[in-house]
Amino acid sequence: MSRQILPLFNNNNSLGIRACLVLLLFLGLISCQRDDSSFQLLDGSQHKLSDFRGKWVLVNFWAEWCGPCLEEVPELNHAYEMRDQANWEIFAFSYDKVSNKQLRDAKARFDISYPMVATQPEPKVPFKRPSKLPALIIVSPQGDIFGPYYGRQDIYSVQLIIDQLKSQQ
Repeated sequence: MSRQILPLFNNNNSLGIRACLVLLLFLGLISCQRDDSSFQLLDGSQHKLSDFRGKWVLVNFWAEWCGPCLEEVPELNHAYEMRDQANWEIFAFSYDKVSNKQLRDAKARFDISYPMVATQPEPKVPFKRPSKLPALIIVSPQGDIFGPYYGRQDIYSVQLIIDQLKSQQ
C-alpha cells in the first residue's frame, strides 16, 4: 500500500528520492534568503536591510548619556558624507527606548546628519542590542552581520574593519 501512495520513495526509485532532496534543499535556500527585517527612519521612510544589498551598512548604537557616543558623532557625520565613495550607509539606532520626538530633538541637539532609526514602530532587525556602548554592527554587501565592535569609531577605524572583513571573504 505504501508503494501506491508514495511511489517516489520505493526502493527502485532513487531518482525520485534525489528529486525530493533537491526540492527540500531549494526550499531551504529560499527560506534563508527571505529578509524579515523592517525599520522606519525618523523621516518616515520604510526600509529592509536587503534594500542596501551591495553596500556595507554601518549600524551605530548610541545614547545621549554616552560620552564616547557623542564624541564620535562628528566622525560618523564625516563617514556619512563619504557614503557614496565608500559604498556604505550609516544608521543610528538608539540604545534606549525613547520616543521618536525625543530622537528628533537629540538629532538636532547633537547635530547628527546620518539617518536615525525610529523607535516607534519598533524596528525588526536580525541582530541584538549590544551589551555596551558605543557599538557598531556591520552588515556586508551580501547581508552577513559582523560585530558588535565596541568603542569610539572614526572613519579610519571603520575602514580598517571593513578592509579586514573584505580580506576574510
